[in-house]
Amino acid sequence: MIIRIRPLLDLRQQHSDQTLLDYLTLVTMAPTPGRVATSELRAHWGCSQPMVSRRLAAVARAGLANIRPGYGAYLVRPVGAAR
Repeated sequence: MIIRIRPLLDLRQQHSDQTLLDYLTLVTMAPTPGRVATSELRAHWGCSQPMVSRRLAAVARAGLANIRPGYGAYLVRPVGAAR
């Protein structure tokens, strides 16, 4: 995925830095549409599974990525990508 920095910085007026950093983490862990294991996110962020869920929900609400939960992982796709 290509991330344009200026538009990302402009989003700081609408969304928390935490949400934007979580989005960058997802792009790093899933540079192409794919699955990211919940355990990987828990280890990376040092938090519980419910917190991972809340953080990913914030990224999805911000319209930065399409995120669908699955068994032990999340399916992450760019906004506008086919499901």
